[in-house]
Amino acid sequence: MSYAPQLQFVVDLLKNMNISTYIAIEPKKGISDGIDLGLRSLLFGAEDYGTFLINSMSDARSNTIYRFFDEYNCNYIFMRLPDTDTEKYFFIGPFLFQIPSKESLYKKFLFLSPSEELMEHILRYYASLPMIEDENLLLTIANTLGCTLWGSPDNFITEYINYMIPDKRDPVPLSSMPAHGKERKFPLDVLERNYANEKLLMDAVSQGKLHKLNVIASTVFNNGTEQRTNDTLRNRKNYLVILKTLLRKAAEQGGVHPLHLHKTSSHYADKIENLRSLKESFALQEEMIRNYCLLVKHNSLSKYSYIVGKAITIIGYDILADLSLNSIALQLNVSPAYLSGLFKKECGCTLTEYVNKVRLEQAIRLLEKRDKQVQTIAYECGFQDPNYFIRLFKKHTGMTPGQYRKSAPFPGSEM
Repeated sequence: MSYAPQLQFVVDLLKNMNISTYIAIEPKKGISDGIDLGLRSLLFGAEDYGTFLINSMSDARSNTIYRFFDEYNCNYIFMRLPDTDTEKYFFIGPFLFQIPSKESLYKKFLFLSPSEELMEHILRYYASLPMIEDENLLLTIANTLGCTLWGSPDNFITEYINYMIPDKRDPVPLSSMPAHGKERKFPLDVLERNYANEKLLMDAVSQGKLHKLNVIASTVFNNGTEQRTNDTLRNRKNYLVILKTLLRKAAEQGGVHPLHLHKTSSHYADKIENLRSLKESFALQEEMIRNYCLLVKHNSLSKYSYIVGKAITIIGYDILADLSLNSIALQLNVSPAYLSGLFKKECGCTLTEYVNKVRLEQAIRLLEKRDKQVQTIAYECGFQDPNYFIRLFKKHTGMTPGQYRKSAPFPGSEM
């Protein structure tokens, strides 16, 4: 039976979740540092991974999916692949179930007497690992692969090894420098991967490519927390501030006016500081990435000429202002006829139609809050005649403001 296509699909799926995979072929002949993303090379300066998990893999039974964690609190799932010619093992990981604190990592690696530089590399390594909130998701993927490998769920088992499998490496080093004197560095391929994924995400945001973002967002920043303090939540907040800055720069590159950038950035600055849990922080992270992408999608001025872009900015800045064609043309120092023609050519509608659309969208948001009368909303959206507002609203939505409010998916009635 050939399972190569299904195995490759699982590898690609996990890669899109920023979860590493590794296939060990005849491990007794040697294992590369790819299996743990270079952690042991970082700690020991070791090039020979031949002893890592050899006993565990040698004892691994067929038709069994193993879930375990090693002495460095890195989690893995592995299974022996049903090859007849060669001995093969498929690894998923390493990954984390919780973000380790800076203090806990210092205690964990105290036996190394690590230098400040080595400890910085260790902290960065753990920040690069994906954090999995729901283990069942990974086990479902592994079990689905198991059905391909062995036919049905009745033909294999999942075994939990709730024991830290130690390295068989000896002796434990007494200093933070390896015997051969080579300087330890953070694994280069991990560093390159992190920056490559970050660039992919920023490119997707700057282009407003929401469909592209849905593929990339889950692969980046699903941990991304270097432990600068012993307060894990504070570390997450600091990280989200950095992420917010990157997203703002990406949106700026995508042609979003500083008006929208400032408003969005201020909004998320407050939300970050008011976070109360790590779970909230990951939800906010996803929200920020998505909304900055939508900001570009709906507010980018890059496709417009300077004149039309400025006109759109003026309209969005204050919908209660005089937004007539003559008034905006005067502010831009162009003739009304020129502005009218250029705006219609680039936007596909007249300037007046665009102004009404922006005002009606604001009216919809206010109607959904249910705390104001329709007449008040009309005035607050720049419509001096409530009857004209109602006629325009019905033309735009197919309903009167009152009907729209009653049909909205939340309780209440028109005031």
